[in-house]
Amino acid sequence: MKGLTWVVWRQHRATAWTVLALTAVVAACFGYWFHQQHAFQQENGLVDCDILFPTCRGKRLTDDPLADVVRVLDTDYRDVLVRAGHALLALPPLLAVFLGAPLFARDFESGSHRLALTQSVSPRRWMAAKLAFAVSLTLVVSLVLTALYGWWWHSTWRDFGDLIWDTPTPLLTAGPAAVALALLAVVVGATVGLVIRRTLPAMLASLVISGGGLYLVQEWRPAERLWPLSTARSTPMNYPDLPRYSLHERLRYETSSGERISDQVCPDLSAEANLVRCLRRHDVVGTVVEYHPASAYWPTQWVLAGICMAVAAALVAGCLWWIGRRTA
Repeated sequence: MKGLTWVVWRQHRATAWTVLALTAVVAACFGYWFHQQHAFQQENGLVDCDILFPTCRGKRLTDDPLADVVRVLDTDYRDVLVRAGHALLALPPLLAVFLGAPLFARDFESGSHRLALTQSVSPRRWMAAKLAFAVSLTLVVSLVLTALYGWWWHSTWRDFGDLIWDTPTPLLTAGPAAVALALLAVVVGATVGLVIRRTLPAMLASLVISGGGLYLVQEWRPAERLWPLSTARSTPMNYPDLPRYSLHERLRYETSSGERISDQVCPDLSAEANLVRCLRRHDVVGTVVEYHPASAYWPTQWVLAGICMAVAAALVAGCLWWIGRRTA
């Protein structure tokens, strides 16, 4: 390293080493917990077994003492997996507060930016170097943690049966969307610090914005909105066979003209003959179910990651314009 890169590293090396050390600790915890869970399942013959099913490889999971083993797996190990994911959801706001917000705000608050801007580098190059440092560090941290947690989750989530793939854990913690959210959060924090120019207010504002944005993404339910639904059809009196772990099922009736109507046109008809007459009256020829298969997980991840990266790129462009305008 030399020149501006060396200066930026010297200025922020304490933050970098602290972040990397904490990442190593968390990564070691993830690896240890996954190893313990896998060893427990191997020891008791429950690897790749859905514990909600009554049997696994000919063994009844409800029989003692196997029922006690299933209970431990469903409580202790399942809880660790879910809680680790919930803790990982805090990564983007933490990076925004402690890495992004002070990136520029501390320099402007202390006045040290004047020294940097009077050297032979332009304001935009100075900003680009500092952003490159923050983005690189964020990329390393988020890739390591999301890759390890993703490996853990995708190796074992089907064993528990009741875990759902479109929840924030793992949708926002175990794939490219998690990395993109972390990068966006850091850029948001840096942008806030550039505008506010005071460290503590910038950290508080970054916490509110990044935390609020993460909450809104969860409430928006990206898995339900970012990928088109698949379709399955059957006869009017039957429900189609859907792949396991399918979500967001929407039942409709289909008429002979191809129109889809609500499944509530014939409500509360307990007698089959009455239901048949009602369906004929509405010219229903089939049942259509729209759904998201579990395979929609990865396309949704990449679409969400693309959206986050586009917003981050727009913010970076705005920062470069802002620094040139304020220092012109």
